[in-house]
Amino acid sequence: MRTFQSEEIRDIVIAIVVLTIIFAYPDALFSIQLILLYFVAVVTGFLFHELAHKFSANKYGCYAQFKLWPIGLVFGLLFTIISGGNIKFVAPGAVMIFPFRFGRWRYRTARLTHSEEGVISASGPAINLAFALLFTLLPITGMNFLIMINAWLALFNLLPIRPLDGAKVFSWKPWVWIIMMAISILLLTPYFI
Repeated sequence: MRTFQSEEIRDIVIAIVVLTIIFAYPDALFSIQLILLYFVAVVTGFLFHELAHKFSANKYGCYAQFKLWPIGLVFGLLFTIISGGNIKFVAPGAVMIFPFRFGRWRYRTARLTHSEEGVISASGPAINLAFALLFTLLPITGMNFLIMINAWLALFNLLPIRPLDGAKVFSWKPWVWIIMMAISILLLTPYFI
């Protein structure tokens, strides 16, 4: 089975383009440097987060595919344009995980354990934290923005509310959740002091 289906690639490309426009509107629309910065933020903050979920689920024998939520993108664009860029509503879609893998003649069931669900859920915010920490080491213009975006996405996704990742991570291993939340908060603290 191929890792990516053509529809999934299409959905990912559409989500990246629309999210970049949403974040760049209105200030960065005419600045190539700022558009590139927002593009990097979307790729590291959104794309790699979703791919981490996908590949983690694949590791446990599940079929996982990113599914676009067109209504979420339309609402995101509308809120952004109507608010003049002050309200950024982003709900482009998510990786849908199916606890089976297709075979040549039939599918086999892959029941996820509580630990496997926890690892899959933690993988997205973990990649955001990894990028945020990596960006703290790079003395390049724009890194503060990339640190903040990735740390904020990790913090938001770690909220222990279903369907967010944090509910499954907290249920799996509360100490992992506490450490990830603490790192997110520490990375965000300089931006709110």
